[in-house]
Amino acid sequence: MRVKSRIMRCAVFALAMLLPATPASAHAILEQTSPARGVTVDSEPKLVQFRFSEPVEGSFGAVRVFNAQGERVDDDAIVRPKGDDTMGVGLESGLADGTYTSTFRVISADGHPVAGGFVFSIGAPGVAPGRSVAELTAASEVGTATDIGFGLARGVTYTAIALAIGSLVFLLAVWLPALRLAMTAAGEWLEASRRFAKRLRRLLLLALIAGVVGEAAQIVFQGATGAGTTFWSALDANIIQDVLDTRYGTVRLFACGAFLGALVLFSARGWVPALRPATVGAQGLAGTLRLEAPTLVGAGLFLGFIAISSALAGHASTQSPRALLIPIDVLHVLAMSVWIGGLVALVAVLPAATRALSTSERTRLLAGVVSRFSPLAFASVCVLMATGTVQSIVHLEALDNLLHTAFGRAILIKIGLLLLLIGLGAYNQRRLLPRLRAAAANGESPGAVGLALRRSLRAEVALLVVVLGVTSVLVSYAPPTSARSGPFSTTQAVGPLELQSTIDPAEVGRNEMHFYLFRARDGAQFDGTKEFKVRATLPGENIGPIAIRAVKGGPGHYVVPAADFGVKGDWQVKLTGRVSDFDQYEATVRVPIR
Repeated sequence: MRVKSRIMRCAVFALAMLLPATPASAHAILEQTSPARGVTVDSEPKLVQFRFSEPVEGSFGAVRVFNAQGERVDDDAIVRPKGDDTMGVGLESGLADGTYTSTFRVISADGHPVAGGFVFSIGAPGVAPGRSVAELTAASEVGTATDIGFGLARGVTYTAIALAIGSLVFLLAVWLPALRLAMTAAGEWLEASRRFAKRLRRLLLLALIAGVVGEAAQIVFQGATGAGTTFWSALDANIIQDVLDTRYGTVRLFACGAFLGALVLFSARGWVPALRPATVGAQGLAGTLRLEAPTLVGAGLFLGFIAISSALAGHASTQSPRALLIPIDVLHVLAMSVWIGGLVALVAVLPAATRALSTSERTRLLAGVVSRFSPLAFASVCVLMATGTVQSIVHLEALDNLLHTAFGRAILIKIGLLLLLIGLGAYNQRRLLPRLRAAAANGESPGAVGLALRRSLRAEVALLVVVLGVTSVLVSYAPPTSARSGPFSTTQAVGPLELQSTIDPAEVGRNEMHFYLFRARDGAQFDGTKEFKVRATLPGENIGPIAIRAVKGGPGHYVVPAADFGVKGDWQVKLTGRVSDFDQYEATVRVPIR
């Protein structure tokens, strides 16, 4: 039943992602807790609950409760009592009176983690907790090794996608047509064809195995990220099951299955079209030199889903407009795959075939293959530039985001690398390819031009490996438009206090602002502020400082009902809280208004 359920869920995802959607926040905002922050309840609650501003996903241990000694007192049973935007956990029975700390670590709609917590008491407040909310949530943060490992797993998967799709396209669109035109009746072409088929099959199988490993590793790393633990600790049936029950986990599971299905399909020997002797004991060569229909259909199904899996599990599926971003993302993946897979085939597969040929025949084959791949690579570059431009416009929204956000800086690095690649490709096409064609026409050895071409292609492959690395990092950042859709929320330390700020809708015009002050140690509201001032400045436009009146909305809670931000930009909102005649706390919140 679970398999059928996942099949239905994956089909629904694939269809639903193409429909218009409301903007998704980059991070879910905690709206309510039960019990309330800092309260004392008469009896032990059945559940500790967190309600967020949007649906969230959580792995095993997403909500935890600790006693004053830092020992867990929850029952590990995550529940959703009021829908997908609420997450809670039960408590051990018979808890003693005292003070308890509850923390959460959940995954927002865009796949990024959000963490926090609060303190409450049962019966009567006891001794202060031995570890603060900030310390407990920091303890659930994943380490650098997990972050790096997750990035490597994504990089392995992207490389596998590129090699699997690109090598197959190279076989059908470049190698087989070039072989038909260049080959003669000489027996050396039979050996060249066999060597190419053997090397390409080996490359494709290696890519598919890497894809299975990469997809499986991403499921575990997502569990580690959601649960705030290590990769090895995330190899737990409960954590894995929690990940598989999410959108991200479902897509990754089916992508892993697609890689595995393609691996079984292409494991059979003889599927790569190759030449053979015309008849036993006769001279000449024969061969259909085309992919069999069942293999072609299977490849289309398995590799087709692999191509769209990144869009279904990534930013394209959580950003609006999905009907534009998902097809654009798929085209981007296909274009990159054709380019990368073709280059790797030229560098790692083609030499096995050319070494079996005489000097003049080698040059003819090399010239024919490069001539056919060159326009294909040019088309791929055009598609990459077009789709990348559209993605940048949608995700970035403003040019200054290229410099002021991690997402934008990663895009700039990727653009720089692609420009270098385009330069190398132009050099190959304009300078080296004409010389190679001339050598083939004269029956000469590739010589110096062949050596220069090999070095240039290797440099392109090396740069593309770096591009894939940047891409694997890029998807770990929330796009600026995602971060700025709907209310803007941030949390920061202010001395011994924690300040939570929410600005809604963070757009030009009137905005409602809420500021909450909590003691960092126990999460209780801090109500010791005697005066609370708010001033707003837009340095880029020389606007401000503008004094904004805030009213008290409750203990440690200050509200600005109608703050007028008339110009878009990155505003600096300075907050000053006076706690005595001599002491005050200050904080500056950077608020992006769009």
